[in-house]
Amino acid sequence: MLSLRLRTRRAVAALVVTLAVGTTLGACSSSEGPSSAAPEPAPAVSVDSGLAMSNEGDPAPSSTLSEECAELQEAWAATNRALAGIDEEHPRLLVAGFREAYRSITSVEDTEDVPGWDGMTTYLDKAVGAFEDIDTDDAQAVASAVTLALSDVDTARATTAHGSVTEYLDAGCRR
Repeated sequence: MLSLRLRTRRAVAALVVTLAVGTTLGACSSSEGPSSAAPEPAPAVSVDSGLAMSNEGDPAPSSTLSEECAELQEAWAATNRALAGIDEEHPRLLVAGFREAYRSITSVEDTEDVPGWDGMTTYLDKAVGAFEDIDTDDAQAVASAVTLALSDVDTARATTAHGSVTEYLDAGCRR
């Protein structure tokens, strides 16, 4: 039983640490002074200078890409907030965090071009699926569900996927 709890804690802690580091690195300030992390990454909207209206009178491209990127960034920030709130010491919070993260990440459409998005969605879907028929107040049942549903390989894949999504969004939704 002790090894089950330790494995669960390690899996959840690994993902939470990865999320915290990714969020912190994305929110650092310049090297002119001490850097401080923002509470969450703000959606960044940038327009490539090559997208400006040409002299030939071609219409400027719509802001659809920027709007879609902002929507992705907002969903990603909400997903990260939910996962950052996971507390393996409190099973109800752990389950609620995974469920909210899944709701956030699946709240947007047209994510097939976002590297890593499907990987994170799959990871969160597995976690949420594991919690379907358990008592969220039963720490042992929650720990067992996490351990059975999410392997170390799943967590490693989620960590990689998280990095890919963050990198894509930090680049203004460009590869």
